[in-house]
Amino acid sequence: MRNFQFLTLLAVYLLFATKAVAVECDKLSNVDAVINCLINNHPQLRLAEIDVKIAKGQINKASQRINPKLEWEGTEAQNADGFSHELNLKHTIELGSKQSARVKLAEAGADIQKVNFEKEYNNIKIQLIINFYRYRQILHEMECVKENKETFEKMISQYKRISKLNPEQEISLNVFTMSLEEVRLKLHHLENERDEILSNFEFVLQKKYIPTESQLPPVNHHWPDLHTGSLQGALAKEADAKVIEAQKSYSLEKAKSWPNISVGPRVQTVPGPQGGTFIGAAATIPIPILSLNGGGREKALAERRKRELEKKLIKRRLKVESNRLLNTYKRSIRSHSKAIKSRTILKKHKKLHKMIARGVVSPAMVIELHREIIEFYESLHEHELDAVKTRWQYYALHGKLDEKNILGTEEHQ
Repeated sequence: MRNFQFLTLLAVYLLFATKAVAVECDKLSNVDAVINCLINNHPQLRLAEIDVKIAKGQINKASQRINPKLEWEGTEAQNADGFSHELNLKHTIELGSKQSARVKLAEAGADIQKVNFEKEYNNIKIQLIINFYRYRQILHEMECVKENKETFEKMISQYKRISKLNPEQEISLNVFTMSLEEVRLKLHHLENERDEILSNFEFVLQKKYIPTESQLPPVNHHWPDLHTGSLQGALAKEADAKVIEAQKSYSLEKAKSWPNISVGPRVQTVPGPQGGTFIGAAATIPIPILSLNGGGREKALAERRKRELEKKLIKRRLKVESNRLLNTYKRSIRSHSKAIKSRTILKKHKKLHKMIARGVVSPAMVIELHREIIEFYESLHEHELDAVKTRWQYYALHGKLDEKNILGTEEHQ
């Protein structure tokens, strides 16, 4: 019943807490402000926070002591003058510092949950950043595709006004018709991708939200240098925390090798002339001759060795991954910066439309250059998105994600 009440209150809290900030998030002035607002009120992050609280509660649970036991026995013997009573009060003592070992293991588990919270934060922030960049790119690509669509429709309309087409004109009409269907399919694909991103925003805000131009990342921006540093991100912390957890688990299994003893006072009342009240002590002591928890210790020791090996492999992998991200980032920003400075294809595009108006451009040239425009921006956006992904993944790897923002004042290239 208490668990049901807790879950009900949790659901109500998440519902109203998110609604309360819905209006605030979508009216902020820039992309960093919006992203931070969305992160701070993301339902998945709220759930990760609760997991941390649950892990902290596990520490209190681990510190609980075993309750004392009260044993009573009454017997009426034949030819006796009443009942004989026996009362034992036993308190369990855990030898081997089991309670302390349980608490330390629970604390290690809580540290892992804190790292999981950081991982969830990183994943949410990186995905939101990518969504905002991609949304801006989609809008631009849709403009290009719509412009192509209008051009092809115009060319088709011109051919259809001709009363009798010659073979070459008929082929040109068919080619423009096929190209028109191609750009329609591309437009539908972009619309679906756009709607998917907007649905992710709606999930967080519980209302429809369309970012304004001022809330999107800039097109012409500088890329900051990524300075190498120690690997202190969530993945490295997780590897360290799991080794500590395995060590604490082994310590608990060693503590379990010691038995628990129960001791306390004993009171016995015997009726009759020879009877009376007798006070003494009682103890229950397991004899550790069949098991010393060797299997538990062996398993925990193997687990600890596994975690230590995993830590070495993860640290090695993270170092390699850090270099890969850095190299990919540098290549991507070089390609992006070089491409964005090139205006040759745009000049060709403007010149082409002037020539189209004069009717001196072949259909093949019209279609080819319009395709080049789309492919150019698709490639440009791909390099930009690669740079964005690697930049923020690099920050997460080095534990710097929370310190950085899109419109920051970092040193620029």
